Order: sequence, then C-alpha cells, then structure tokens
Amino acid sequence: MEKDTSRIEAFSDGIFAVAITLLALDIGVDIKDLQALHPLATTTNGELWHEITMEWPKILTYVNSFTAVLLMWMSHHQIFKILRTTSMKLMILNGLLLMSVALVPFPTKTLGEFIGTDAQKMAIIFYTGYALVVSSAYVLFILTATGGKNNLLLPDEPPQKIQRITRELKIGLSLNISIFILSFFIPVMALILNFSMWIFWALVSRNKD
Repeated sequence: MEKDTSRIEAFSDGIFAVAITLLALDIGVDIKDLQALHPLATTTNGELWHEITMEWPKILTYVNSFTAVLLMWMSHHQIFKILRTTSMKLMILNGLLLMSVALVPFPTKTLGEFIGTDAQKMAIIFYTGYALVVSSAYVLFILTATGGKNNLLLPDEPPQKIQRITRELKIGLSLNISIFILSFFIPVMALILNFSMWIFWALVSRNKD
C-alpha cells in the first residue's frame, strides 16, 4: 500500500524546529555571578557588559549549530523530494536520524561551557564526534532510501540527481571522520574545520532544486 510522505515530513519538520529552539535556551547572563558580588539592583553597566561578553563561546557554538541544523533540515527536505513513498525500515531510520538531530543542543551546550577550560579538548572531541554521528545517520538514511528494490523513489527522478545527493553526503561523512580524528591531536584546528563545514554544505546545496 502506497503512503504519502507528508505526515512523516511534517513530524520531521517539528523535530528540527524544536532542536533549533533548544539551542538558544542556554544563552543568557547568569545573574547568580552578579548576585554573589552584590545586590542585583546595584549592577553597573560595565559589569553587565562584562557578563554579556563572557557569553561569546555559547553564542559562537549556537550560531554554528543553528546553521548546521538548518542545513541538516535542507538536506532532509531534499531527500524527501525524491521519495514517492516510504517504508517501515525508512521510518525507523528517519526516527533515529531525528533523535540524533534533537540531541544536538547537548554537545552544543557542552562545547559552549568548556571552551577555554582545561576540558576544552574533550568538549571538542565530543562536539566533532557528535557531528560524525549525525553525518553517519544521514548516509545510512539515503542509502536505505535509494538502495535495493524497495522502489521508494519518484519514477521520473534522474539517476544523476540521486547519485549527486548520495555522493555529497558521503563526502560530508568523510570530512567529519577526518575532523573527528584530528580533534584528538589538534583540537582547535578540528573545531575550526568543523565550524567551516557549513560552508561545504551551503556550496553543495545552492544548485539543488
């Protein structure tokens, strides 16, 4: 029995929206630091500005993760555009993919909290490792959607388009593997490369229909 993909797409869009929303919840001035010094009402402009600027690691990781989740959603949308229907196996894999996306705020918060600390290396390893997990989920999803004889694709989709999408996701996976390995040896460089990944995804996405 053929089933339309609109319901699974709507559900997926909701998960992406929640993930993006959760990314912003941890950003804000911690008034406990100020209250430990004096009553909050006596806070000066300079003290408040100092507390705001101290949030830069969280803001930086938020911007990167927000962009990453946005591009994940675009890639997810692109895959569903070539699907005619779905299957139980694909729905399960889609659920696992969404589960990994929904947890992106966890490594994002961890990295934002520990940049500049003695635990910075582990925070970067965790962050880049999680990017690898999400990238792996995408490759598994596209291979399941396009492989075998399940006939889930639209009949008029050109093979070149399907091959291009699969190739780009595999390249992204290879890059994330390299970045994750690098994080054990040169963590700051690995983080810079991870923050640059959105440029790669933006470039490969610009010519998609």
